[in-house]
Amino acid sequence: MQAIVAHSIGDFARDEWDRLFPGELEDWSYYRAIERSRLAGFEWLYFAVRDDGKLLAAVPAFVTDYRLDTTLTGPLRRVTGAISRIFPRLLRQRLLSLGSPVGEFCHLGFAAGVDRAGQARLLDILFAEVEKYAGRNGISMLAAKDAAMAQDDLWAAAAAAHRLRRQPSLPTALLDIRFDSLEGYLATLSHATRKDMRRKLKASASIRVEWRDNIDDIIDDVMRLYRATLAHAALTFEELTPDFFTGVLRDLAPRSTCATYWVGERLVAFNLVLHDGEVLLDKFLGMDYAFARRYNLYYLTWLNNVAWCIEHGLKRYQSGQGLHREKLRLGSRLTANWLWYRHRNRVFDAIFAAFERLFRLDRHDAELAALLPQPAPSAAASAGGASWLAWTGMIAFAGLSQISLKYAGLDTGAFDFSARAFALALGSAWLWVSIASHVGEFLVWIAILRKSRLSSAFPTLAILFVGMILAGRLLFAEPIGWVKLAGCAMILAGILLLGPDDEASPPEPARMP
Repeated sequence: MQAIVAHSIGDFARDEWDRLFPGELEDWSYYRAIERSRLAGFEWLYFAVRDDGKLLAAVPAFVTDYRLDTTLTGPLRRVTGAISRIFPRLLRQRLLSLGSPVGEFCHLGFAAGVDRAGQARLLDILFAEVEKYAGRNGISMLAAKDAAMAQDDLWAAAAAAHRLRRQPSLPTALLDIRFDSLEGYLATLSHATRKDMRRKLKASASIRVEWRDNIDDIIDDVMRLYRATLAHAALTFEELTPDFFTGVLRDLAPRSTCATYWVGERLVAFNLVLHDGEVLLDKFLGMDYAFARRYNLYYLTWLNNVAWCIEHGLKRYQSGQGLHREKLRLGSRLTANWLWYRHRNRVFDAIFAAFERLFRLDRHDAELAALLPQPAPSAAASAGGASWLAWTGMIAFAGLSQISLKYAGLDTGAFDFSARAFALALGSAWLWVSIASHVGEFLVWIAILRKSRLSSAFPTLAILFVGMILAGRLLFAEPIGWVKLAGCAMILAGILLLGPDDEASPPEPARMP
């Protein structure tokens, strides 16, 4: 068997690729359309295994500069955004990920007749080739994006062999079409939801809907709506191009269609979908937000897609990722997806492992947390271990920042606020070590506050004074008098009197209105 790396889907015959993914809407033609889309910032790869010329396994992949704070939201994202503006490369890592930025799943396919044990061996061969490619090309991080729960046993085995960990990704929403009319669908919803949807449908009665297999004449309006929707998205990874939308409609015809929504002669929404005799796959939706609420555009597209499935005898409406709580309310079921990842540098990987909980999508999402059960850890041991690890990291970062700042001061001498003094300071490597340590100290402090009460955590910071007194003596021969020793003793006594810290109550999960 031979592992190979290809740089184009064209290196595989259409039939041999599609045989590994029977019934898949995002097939060889879809990946060709992606390649032709000229998405900025992505390099396309395909890892495969052949035996005597026969294709046994394959998976698409991509290389990009990945922002480590992609999944952060709220205040933390604003902080990391400010940091990245000052230090553009600090939060970016070169990433090689299996899967596709515009794929519903990580498409991992095997030849017919390969049993589960054989699939596990083939995935191990693929990962070994991924490791080699990353080493040859100086890639920092490895990942598998949106690995489907149906293949979780395979990914878990590969993770054990190649040291990947997993984070929850956004789930996929599926609506089983088991009704013969739109009224039949509405009858399956709760009374309140059914009443709400009928009201929304009535308010949207003036919208004109056209199903099109070509949007070349309206592509500028389509991109206007797409960019407006992208600007409202909580999580963004890629930005699509006009060539993507026109290429998917061209290369996947007649299995691709675009529903367009009009108020008079103004395009106010579009919805690109893929379909076959079984499934309607909702790929991308764009809306004019000046009209979205007035005409309930999201719900209109949803009901229109359900009606299309019923009319054409399809069995499932796959509405993709995002807005999963609302899709649950509309009768969908969710299937889990996972992000597997690791940093190739063991030190950085250990840091990521220590703080990965901050980046989890299910931190404040009860529905997502319930969908993604985790192995039950020994609660006391893991909580205590995490607490000690966080405080150790906090003290280490804070100490390093102060010590390196001291060395920077010794390098530059007296500071007189002249241009020369600023130039000397900025040229000191110790100053930049101090700044990086302050950033690390801040991130660890945020992690500590998520688990500790401020009234206990803040006084505990006083232990840093003790550490700095000792460091001053050991590194800079600074004297320690009786007054300083007495102060250290009082600080330690005060910390001991605080007693153990109770874990802070978790925030109330967001609820549906």
